[in-house]
Amino acid sequence: MQSPFKYKILLILLFALINSTFIKAQSENTLDYYLESAQLNNPNLKDFNNQIKLTSIDSIKLRRDFGFKVNGIADASFSPQIQNWGYNGNSTINGNNLALLGRVSRDFSSKKNYNAKLNSFSLSIQQLLNQKNLSVLNLKRAITEQYLLAYENQEQLKIDTEIIHIFSQEDLILKTLTQKSVFRQTDYLTFKVSQQQIELLQKQHLADFQNNFGMLQYISGRDEVETSTLQKPNLGLQESLNFDESVYSQSFKADSLKLANDIQMINYNYQPKISVFADGGYSSTLIQTPYKNFGVSAGISLNIPIYDGHQRELSISQKKIELETKKDYASFYLKQYNQQKLQIKKQISNYQNMVNLAENQMKYSKTLIEAHLKQLPTGDVKMVDFILAITNYTNLKSGLLQYKMQVLRLENQLQNMILQ
Repeated sequence: MQSPFKYKILLILLFALINSTFIKAQSENTLDYYLESAQLNNPNLKDFNNQIKLTSIDSIKLRRDFGFKVNGIADASFSPQIQNWGYNGNSTINGNNLALLGRVSRDFSSKKNYNAKLNSFSLSIQQLLNQKNLSVLNLKRAITEQYLLAYENQEQLKIDTEIIHIFSQEDLILKTLTQKSVFRQTDYLTFKVSQQQIELLQKQHLADFQNNFGMLQYISGRDEVETSTLQKPNLGLQESLNFDESVYSQSFKADSLKLANDIQMINYNYQPKISVFADGGYSSTLIQTPYKNFGVSAGISLNIPIYDGHQRELSISQKKIELETKKDYASFYLKQYNQQKLQIKKQISNYQNMVNLAENQMKYSKTLIEAHLKQLPTGDVKMVDFILAITNYTNLKSGLLQYKMQVLRLENQLQNMILQ
């Protein structure tokens, strides 16, 4: 009684396994999968991540640098005097000196100076993030372009297969009709030449697909050798980002803020600097009562910049010039970004109209071939007209594929806009 139930369970598990394998195979042949793989495997993006980590550590080191520092100091020296030649001083009386100290010190700076230095690291991280995002943008565009190229080759192979199927179906019929003198021998030879041309073209398209599929694996960091069926990419005409939301605008903002912060840091570097210290331990010249030479000391240091040859003003002038240059680039890229976006949208609209027109023409071309196929066995259609109809159908279908692929390429350019 339990045997049929066990078989049902096994069948369900087997179906689930096959289904999951099929879904996994499909998911690994999508554009999103290749984009994700490329970003995971790209060493340049990993380098940016490591640079961000290093800069974060530098920020932590700066916070530690503004705290108290504790050092242990040990110093033992012997400075002999030979015939009244040698060091002279309280610290080296009789040529001996021994010091074992613990010192605590701290540099004091204004809160604004401290915050400016911390902000410098934050802005550096933002600059690295912007550079990383720009690299991601370039990578996504390159991967998508290569995927579309391989997918176009794959779809062209399907067109070739369809046309070859039509030729193969009619080959035997035409050969029989030629033997019955319904068609001339030259007509049949013309038919065979056209068939072989399509077969040769299919081999060329297959080589193109294998090459572009391999290149797709290469630039996405995968090592797959065998070709597999790519899923149709779904880009869609999405609303592109405004310039203020783009990576270019974010880069200009971060660069400008960094330059403004650099100017603040230059000004803060010319403020007075105060440091204090305190130490305690043992320091002795080992002359009199060395066992009593334990003690403590404290001190303060003040550093006031007075004159540096106007380097402060010159440094600030350099930063201001760089800031103006950034503003000029931002203004130029804003115009270029908006102009390129409008131009791409217009091209998409034009090619979409061409797609609609080609699809309408395809209906008539396909109807014509179907009519010729019905007339072919009776010899009511000329061989030249039949081959011409197939050629026109092939050209229309290949042209339609190219128009659709061009729409996808333009959508890729719109979504991943690169400014030169």
